[in-house]
Amino acid sequence: MATTIKRNKLTTAAFALSLVAGILILIQGIVRSLQGRALDISGVEDEIRRRILAGIAFQVVGVIAIVFGIIIIVGAVMLYQLGQEVAGGLIVLLFSLLSILTFGVIGLVGLILGVIGAALALKKK
Repeated sequence: MATTIKRNKLTTAAFALSLVAGILILIQGIVRSLQGRALDISGVEDEIRRRILAGIAFQVVGVIAIVFGIIIIVGAVMLYQLGQEVAGGLIVLLFSLLSILTFGVIGLVGLILGVIGAALALKKK
């Protein structure tokens, strides 16, 4: 016998925003990784890396964004489960804020959505 659990609209909105944030940051990471590979092949990456990223390769920034995106998606799923809303909200908030290190517009939109989603999840408690 399956039990039906009704979620309130605040939890659903927090989940949706956090999930979209994680997906956007994940996309940002994939784009950064591919962009870094293309720049590496063309030989232009060294100048960009020196001036903009303080010596960090685009691929490294991309992998960091991919990891952050996956963790944010896991946090979004956690905040939709009963009893784990606060932990999920804190995970989404922390890694959304850390995603600013990925240097991108898509990641910035993900950061904003993640912070709003985490705030909604934490407001519930």
